[in-house]
Amino acid sequence: MTVIPHKVKRQGKEYYELIDVKRVKGKTVQKYVGYLGKNPNSKKEIELGDLLLYITRLLDKNISQEDIDSILKKIGIDYDAWPITKIIIENDLKMNKVFLKLK
Repeated sequence: MTVIPHKVKRQGKEYYELIDVKRVKGKTVQKYVGYLGKNPNSKKEIELGDLLLYITRLLDKNISQEDIDSILKKIGIDYDAWPITKIIIENDLKMNKVFLKLK
């Protein structure tokens, strides 16, 4: 299974979604997996073990942008959202993967 970001234009705006691409009976089949929003880099696959060390700090209501930046660098996540207003941890049971989404 290969999951790729796919750009869609609606009403003059660009949105991104995850598409699962695989071969079935010799043909390429694409299947919608999930919505990424306006930025394809806003959703990153992560290892849950990497995140567990920092989860309580990330969920602290008074965390600073600098602390968030420091934690994400330690985990190995590059992002371009600034300031970060939402941190979403998503467990995708269909894909059996964990994602971290930043807004």
